[in-house]
Amino acid sequence: MVSVTRGKPLVRGPTELAEVEALRARATRYWTDGRLPYDRIQVADPGIQALIDSSIRNIYQAREIKDGMLAYQVGPTMYRVLAMVDGSFLLETAEYLGRTEEARSGIHYVLSLQRKDGGFTVFPKYWKESGIVLWIVSRHACLTGDKDWLGQQWPKLEGAFRFICHLREQASKDPKALYYRLIPPGMSDGGVHGDNAEFTNVYWALLGMRAAIEGARWLGKTEQAGQWQREYDDFYATFRAAAQRDRQVDPQDNPYLPIVMGNVGHRLPQCAQWAFCHAVFPGKLFPSDDPLVRGNMAMLQATEREGMVYGTGWMLDGIWGYFGSFYGHAWLWLGDGQKAAQQLYAFANHAAPVLVWREEQSLRGEKEKNVGDMPHNWASAEFIRLVRHMLVLERGRDLHLLEGMPAAWTRAGGVNRLQNMPTEFGPLSLELRIAGDGRTAHLRLDPPKRTPPEHIFLHLGRWSAAADPKAVVELPRAGTIEKTITVAK
Repeated sequence: MVSVTRGKPLVRGPTELAEVEALRARATRYWTDGRLPYDRIQVADPGIQALIDSSIRNIYQAREIKDGMLAYQVGPTMYRVLAMVDGSFLLETAEYLGRTEEARSGIHYVLSLQRKDGGFTVFPKYWKESGIVLWIVSRHACLTGDKDWLGQQWPKLEGAFRFICHLREQASKDPKALYYRLIPPGMSDGGVHGDNAEFTNVYWALLGMRAAIEGARWLGKTEQAGQWQREYDDFYATFRAAAQRDRQVDPQDNPYLPIVMGNVGHRLPQCAQWAFCHAVFPGKLFPSDDPLVRGNMAMLQATEREGMVYGTGWMLDGIWGYFGSFYGHAWLWLGDGQKAAQQLYAFANHAAPVLVWREEQSLRGEKEKNVGDMPHNWASAEFIRLVRHMLVLERGRDLHLLEGMPAAWTRAGGVNRLQNMPTEFGPLSLELRIAGDGRTAHLRLDPPKRTPPEHIFLHLGRWSAAADPKAVVELPRAGTIEKTITVAK
């Protein structure tokens, strides 16, 4: 037996098989009986359910207490940090799992990192961090319906918004610069090294500003919302002009916008397009028929290998596993729920046998290479997020159900369930129980009551016997709704 022990002081490792088995049993009991929120999301595919449960455990295993507050860490070793972008999606996931106070503690830790100038820059020149903070604070307030809490945090949001405006001022000194009146050169991440005039920081600055404007309107800060809207509109128009200037065409004749302005460096078209996907969702920066969006999505689709976008991250010859969630979310928001479901399964198929993900990895059969921590917990959060949004998705004042549910989740005797799932309209509970003979499904829905949506739409898609793969029915907005649906054979 070989034992490798780390830590200070040195701890004696197990020397007998019985000790190893006892330690394993103790660990199993801890994570099985640890009151983790395994009951919030249930799907009828046991493999997907196992990954959901593993993702929950991974997130909790890496979480730490810092300055008396919860810090949702990206990984256990080399990424044992609070990365603002990764961490914010972890915080949204904690909210989905019903842990509101834990998510709020994590947000307070994030807010404690604000600089005196109002900005958030944990990583140097990672200018997108102020935008991500504006988004996660607004998102948490929206999911909880807590205006008072948002009002208490408002001075910090004003500082972050002001810092983005300051960045635009810094970018307005040289009219010949590619980034003129946008954001100064900075770090892209996800496949692009160094400081560049680039669009990931622009996307997230716009996304955060948009979320803050919605928050200002919700709080009744009409004058401030109007001022911020004018700043946003000018910023967005400047971005669109730069996007038109920098438009490129890929080898398949798909028009696309590269991440680095002016296509300086001539990287692969798909390189570092993670923030573009975020701009589509959750950013909602573009209409669904926007030529920029359709061109970029076609470009990304043309690169797919093993069901996933190839070469978009640090590995030009590899797969960035949880990019599948970014990409799947974009397709879902654009109305293609089945493509989102395909991405969920491609994402799942690239998990390790122990049900965790590396950040990036080689294709099957190629020389083994990888990037990032193991496990990478942004991947865990993204898997949970994509399942949640495939089952429940807010679209403006409407609520959409089962828009991305795959036919595989209608196996005989299966159950798909969300228990007290937070939404922008209040918590809902949903259950789709498949009959023992697999021919019908019984839907039970307790819709949100806090601020009821204007419409609730149930997507029957390719999982039901509806003739139209885009079939949708409207459900009542109040009371417990029960409906029996014939399942596709």
